[in-house]
Amino acid sequence: MKWIAPRRWFPPLPLVLPAVVSGVLLTLAYPPRSLGFISFVALVPLTVACYRRDYAKSAFFKAGYLFGIAFFLGHLWWIVFLSASSSITVPWLMVPALVTLVLYVSLYPALFLLLLRSLGRRSLLAAIVLGPPLWMMTEIVRSAGELGFSWGALGYSLVGYPVFIQGAAVVGVFGMGAVIVLVNMLWSYAIAARGARRRVTALVLGTAVVVGLAIYGDEEIRRFDNATTVTTHRVAVVQPNVDLSIKWEPAYRDSTFRLIERLTRQSALLGPELIVFPETCAPVFIRQDTKFRMGLSGMAQELEVGIFIGFLYGSYRGAGRPRGIYNSSGLFYPHGGLAVYNKNHLLPFGEAIPLAWKFPVLKKINFGQANFDPGDPKPPIDSPVGELAPLICFESIFTGISRRAVSQGADVLLNITNDGWFGRTPGSFQHADMAIYRAVENGRYLLRSANTGISMIVDPKGRVVTSLGLEEQGILVENIREIEGKTLYTRIGDVWLVVSAALLIIVGTLVGRISHPASGAKFSL
Repeated sequence: MKWIAPRRWFPPLPLVLPAVVSGVLLTLAYPPRSLGFISFVALVPLTVACYRRDYAKSAFFKAGYLFGIAFFLGHLWWIVFLSASSSITVPWLMVPALVTLVLYVSLYPALFLLLLRSLGRRSLLAAIVLGPPLWMMTEIVRSAGELGFSWGALGYSLVGYPVFIQGAAVVGVFGMGAVIVLVNMLWSYAIAARGARRRVTALVLGTAVVVGLAIYGDEEIRRFDNATTVTTHRVAVVQPNVDLSIKWEPAYRDSTFRLIERLTRQSALLGPELIVFPETCAPVFIRQDTKFRMGLSGMAQELEVGIFIGFLYGSYRGAGRPRGIYNSSGLFYPHGGLAVYNKNHLLPFGEAIPLAWKFPVLKKINFGQANFDPGDPKPPIDSPVGELAPLICFESIFTGISRRAVSQGADVLLNITNDGWFGRTPGSFQHADMAIYRAVENGRYLLRSANTGISMIVDPKGRVVTSLGLEEQGILVENIREIEGKTLYTRIGDVWLVVSAALLIIVGTLVGRISHPASGAKFSL
């Protein structure tokens, strides 16, 4: 049967190996290997192979799809191991879930190459202009909406090199991905173009972009380090390391609270103005559980310190309406009182079935998800160390949530999470890396408290000042500066990037038409 013939599903044979090689190389740029510099060359094998011959649009699409499968499968394989530490009621679904996810997200690099070939025709010169904006737009689309998934965005590959990511304060993570694609395209041209002059020029330009990133980043970091600081605040980040297998057991509730109390008092001895605990650290409905609520409030007042902690929250919506249940967090003030933040962007299929907030009947589907309700956006929370922008778990991977909070006056980003369900897989490290970018994009300190790790304090330049690894119990204490002003990315976001991308796509399309090679040519300029 024709529809099952391998050649109908795979790209031409000369593109198969380059597609797989590029996918594997890019995988190495992220945890657990974290060889981020590889991202500058990872796309080169595939790009060069695509432009060596006169391939049809379908060949580009299939090559991009195979590349995506090789990359995302190597990047997300750990998903199949989540069930051991989660509440999933149908564990066997994790394998088809991984397959479905990989097949879906692989469509984006396939679309990227299809558009590259369609708009730029057969011109590798046009690909240099078209590649960065097209890649950026596919990542922005992939990350948008209730089902948005930005895991594996290209810019995250460089998070281990703070000197290379300072441009995120201008263009964000998606713009940094575009810069990486530009380098890949230039170096591909240096290999595939005709003529020594063109090759050398492309090689020099690609190298200049990388060196330029490093020089700019070094200057930005140096400027921050040399800035005169008037006011600092002392903060403590706690990692309690409570085993998920007992976390929600009623029999362990009192011992969990005793642990919270002990770690709070130990932290208070170090003189912080704010103590941060992770997501759902208090495994109770805080509004209904008077014992827990009064205990935490009493400690905040006794120790004269703000206590920020995760918990569940239930609200009464009125007669005849179901009670709202939220994954929440809140600040217990030293003077008494509690400010609550309900998580806005829920984890699809983990915390809620997508669109269940709009169609309640969907809540009857049971995969073991929590069926939380999304909270309403709120302004930052006033605290002893400035205005706080809470980011609960999955929210830290979305650029818009933290950017909106800092635009509204947030002084500190506060990411609390419960990553125990990742186990010791690369998922924990990948999740933590993405949160680091939010600090650079918005020029703010990031305090990250994770139940079982990775907890850390990150400065506005993306440097991890101090951290705790997986399955450790401990307290991180650090002085953080008051930061004034907003980055260009905070002020404008992705809007100007989208406009710039549209203009570049028009220019690249024109270049493709002008330099379109004659029939039978291997490649153009």
